[in-house]
Amino acid sequence: MIKLLVSDLDGTFLSHERNEKGSFVSDANMEAMKRFREAGGTFVTASGRHHEYSYSLMEELGFEFDMIGTNGATLIHNNHLIEHNNPQRHIVREVVEELTKDEYKDHIEVMGVDLSFKYILGQGLESWYLPGFAKLIDDGTVGGLHDVKLLDWLNDRKRPDITCLSVTIRDGSRLHEWIAFLREKFDKYFDIYASGPMHIELMRPGINKGHGVRSIMKLYGLEEHEVAVVGDNQNDISMFFATPRNSFVMSTAAPGVRKYARYTVDSVAEAIDIIMRKNASEVATKEVE
Repeated sequence: MIKLLVSDLDGTFLSHERNEKGSFVSDANMEAMKRFREAGGTFVTASGRHHEYSYSLMEELGFEFDMIGTNGATLIHNNHLIEHNNPQRHIVREVVEELTKDEYKDHIEVMGVDLSFKYILGQGLESWYLPGFAKLIDDGTVGGLHDVKLLDWLNDRKRPDITCLSVTIRDGSRLHEWIAFLREKFDKYFDIYASGPMHIELMRPGINKGHGVRSIMKLYGLEEHEVAVVGDNQNDISMFFATPRNSFVMSTAAPGVRKYARYTVDSVAEAIDIIMRKNASEVATKEVE
């Protein structure tokens, strides 16, 4: 029986545009999630976003759930932070020193986020990304922006450690080129992968959404076959590895992502329909036995 579903948010459980009700969750996904929970299922979110973002979704859905945040850097269980898998400060500083050089400042922006849901830009308020970032603040995607450059933040020991590093690129057509560049320079320090068409994550080695899924399994005492996952991007592949038998990928995902999942679906609602049928079939088989 599949007892728990872990879902990515952007491009998976959430739509890119609001519907007539002002929600990013489709009616189909909302109804399917209701049926899954009424049947005893547990829902968990897994996002590249800071976990605080999921609290607004919690209010919208009307029920509480656990959260894998910032690609596995944080884990929220019963509304408590139980994991904070942040990279070492001196390593972050070394990387930021390189990526804030003048030769890169017009092409990429490196940023960090702390546990307060506020971000720190590499170029601070001089960043080319500032207008786009202001929009993210306005729509609630991020909690705010610290008025300091990231390197200055890291050099001030009174400031807390950051949860993760990410890079936003100015030209989306160069995504794979920048990933290759970052891996060549920093592969020994970070796992590096795309989390969107213009966003690259630099995560502590071994810390990813798959790590979060395995932690969730331990918390609930579940085996691999009792958990399903659904996602759509490179940062979801580690989840597919964590539960290969019940891995679902969105049909909108790139072929290089789709090949790692067992099922391809058009929505989370479709994934839940498959899960419910599999569970019903397993129950029927046991009844015959």
